[in-house]
Formats: sequence, C-alpha cells, structure tokens
Amino acid sequence: MGFFKLIGKRGAARAFARSAREAYLKYKAEDSNKSEEEIAGELFKNRCSSRNLNKAEKVRVKEYLEKEETVDSLFKLCLAMIYIILNISEADVKEYETVRKVIEAELTRLGHETPSFNSSESG
Repeated sequence: MGFFKLIGKRGAARAFARSAREAYLKYKAEDSNKSEEEIAGELFKNRCSSRNLNKAEKVRVKEYLEKEETVDSLFKLCLAMIYIILNISEADVKEYETVRKVIEAELTRLGHETPSFNSSESG
C-alpha cells in the first residue's frame, strides 16, 4: 500500500472512531439507561439507512447483514463502517490490522474503554 493511501486510511479510521464516540455520548445523554450494545446497534442501523450509500456499499451492507454479524460495541461499529465504506475486511490482513489498531487507540484516547481484540474476534 502506498504511503499516502495508508495515511488516508488511518485518518478515516480515526474519523470513524471520533464520530462513533460523539454519537455514542449524544445517545447516552438522551437515555442513560441504554447500553453500549443497544446504542451501537442503533447507530449502525441509522448510519446504514440514512447515508447515501453507493451501489458497492449497499452490497457490503447486505453481505454484512447476511453474515449475521453483531454490532454490539463502538469498536465493532467502527470496524463495520470501515468494511462498508472503505471495503477493508479481515481478508486484507495488513490494512485491517492497521485500521483496527488505529480505531482501538483512538477510542482509548477519547476515554472510551475498549476491550482488546485479536483480528479473529472482530469484524
């Protein structure tokens, strides 16, 4: 992967993490009884239905839903959006590990407790 492409994907991963954390805090402020799992699921549904997805992104949303993947944390929400928007999956080992680590670090930096995952547990 080229240097500028790598920097761009890292920046996108950070942006997804910041955006997810911001939205999470907004939802949590509105209803403090909601769990992270509930909020992450709602955010996933909202982002996939309200965004103007292109044809390829719509296909990836459909594939993601057909695999019955769960979006039960902000970390998994970010990984799902990285797959849908940037088309980076576990099959893209090096890129995936890079963005996974960036997301984890950014959520931690923002004060969000993120469990440590290995690549076979997330996606």
